[in-house]
Amino acid sequence: MLRTVTAILIALATPAAAQHTRILGDSAPASASIAQLEWLTGSWVGTGMGAEIAETYSAALGGRISGHFVMADGKGGVAFTELVDYVPVGQSLAYRVRHFNADMTGWEDKTGNAVQFMLVAVEKDHWFFDGMTLERTGPDALTMWVRITKEGKAEDVPFRFVRARSHKR
Repeated sequence: MLRTVTAILIALATPAAAQHTRILGDSAPASASIAQLEWLTGSWVGTGMGAEIAETYSAALGGRISGHFVMADGKGGVAFTELVDYVPVGQSLAYRVRHFNADMTGWEDKTGNAVQFMLVAVEKDHWFFDGMTLERTGPDALTMWVRITKEGKAEDVPFRFVRARSHKR
């Protein structure tokens, strides 16, 4: 499974066409503001790559929306986690992510840099980043499409979420 998820990093350089994501190429990033993504604030749960997933985003603070993602390993543990940011870059936005194994060793530790997806376009309920798309499918539902390359073939993989309902204890 880790090999498949690692392909997310490779996917950015893959030119093969896919139907749910777009590639920035030589185009200029699209204009947008962080306020357009404030609907993400809160906790989300769902499934992706055959596993349970969860993602939580803070309210915009300091000009960015920050969050974290967790994927279960199907054996009662965690496969990997991510720290994520939606940040302004000039007049555009970028989605930045750092990946961590279950023991919190970072995938990007050798470079020290986060993986960055620049905004390609914004269309009704779709935010197309370079190799990753947010699709708002309802007031409390979203699908994140990630272009993953496996064995030389690019595929758009859905991560489907619904807003988590708060519960009292």
